[in-house]
Amino acid sequence: MEPSPPEQRSRLYALEPLIRRMPEIAVPKRHVSFKEKFMWTGLTLIIFFIMTQVPLYGIPGGQRVSEVFGQLRFVLASHVGTLMELGIGPIVTAGIIMQLLVGSKIIGLDLTKGEDRALFTGVQKLLAVLMGIFQAGMLVIAGHYGVGMSSPAGVFIVVQLTLGTLVVIYLDELVSKYGFGSGVSLFIAGGVAMTVIWQALNPSTGAIPNFIGSALGGGNLVEEFFRTGLPSMMGVVATILVFLIVVYAEGMRIEIPLAYGRFGGIRGRYPIRFLYTSNIPVILAMTVFANLKIISTLLNIPWLSTYTTPPNGIFDTMNDPLRAAIYMAILLLLSIGFSWLWVNLTGMGPRDVAQQLDRSGMLIPGFRRDIRVMEWVLGRYIMPAAVVGGAFVALLSGVADILGALGSGTGILLTVGIVYALYQEIARERVSEMFPALRTFLGE
Repeated sequence: MEPSPPEQRSRLYALEPLIRRMPEIAVPKRHVSFKEKFMWTGLTLIIFFIMTQVPLYGIPGGQRVSEVFGQLRFVLASHVGTLMELGIGPIVTAGIIMQLLVGSKIIGLDLTKGEDRALFTGVQKLLAVLMGIFQAGMLVIAGHYGVGMSSPAGVFIVVQLTLGTLVVIYLDELVSKYGFGSGVSLFIAGGVAMTVIWQALNPSTGAIPNFIGSALGGGNLVEEFFRTGLPSMMGVVATILVFLIVVYAEGMRIEIPLAYGRFGGIRGRYPIRFLYTSNIPVILAMTVFANLKIISTLLNIPWLSTYTTPPNGIFDTMNDPLRAAIYMAILLLLSIGFSWLWVNLTGMGPRDVAQQLDRSGMLIPGFRRDIRVMEWVLGRYIMPAAVVGGAFVALLSGVADILGALGSGTGILLTVGIVYALYQEIARERVSEMFPALRTFLGE
């Protein structure tokens, strides 16, 4: 037999010397206690809130900085005119690009290998910084801040936004290694929660105080449900409905029966959740919308920005139903497409799951032990769950926007999913703290 040709290394290894010089949050070499994780998560969230209040220096006095991202700012954790103007946009954009390059075999990385996985993470971090510079530069060139790249103020604004991106990158890394969940999810949930509380309870314009005041003063309560340009009780109702629907949908799943091939009496189940890809498709779709809005601002293409902006309430939808319909159609197609891509590019597809189960010595009762058979059985459930789940979160997000949900429909959808996942992680951590022997079974 002829020896198999040596495996070629990815060309990205040429960037390894540069990546090694980039600062990195060290992986903990010990078990991080619950209190420590809680402390680091809380500290990260505090730093995020501080950054949302730090204005960009160099904007001319009297210059009004407009909302480029509109309702998308809730998904991007973006706060106009501050260090968090770009939010998590550069990180998520870099993640989309890297996942597509890996999935299409263009860059030749095998994420099952530790060395390739470390390189992937480093390159993604470098790309996120470059995306931060690019997006900041595009906003300055488009005149978003009233200065151009030819002036020192414009260059300094790009530097500030890039530094903001760097801080977000390392805060995300800090939470991922020493806290609960991820920084990206934490920033989305924190920003949306703050907005919802303010829109619902603000004494002057909040939906609930105005509703109570109208009820006590004998006003028209129906008007409080359909206030134009202000938080309304319809938004409060929509927020509660989205919360309940997402919590219910998170618990929906199909369980595939399994058995150990060597121990016929030992049985198990492989759960396939209805929201198989969670809220990832909507996050990716909104990131695409955000980048298109930056391009539309730079190239002065207003229609591109119009059709990538979600409707904000019933009156906004009724005033331009065609725009709302086109937006919903684009969101639906993108979410389904990203859900399908995410399954196939991140090791969640039927073949990958079948290989994992086969390596664990498991089989599906009633079928012969053949990885192709297992892949066929899993494919009957995984791919439909991915497609239907992606469509479901897109429709739920769009309908919530039409109803005027506080913090935007997409923001509420993502926040509920994030908080639910965070609750489950905290519950597991509490169990492992109480019973240290369980850490081995929980993968720690």
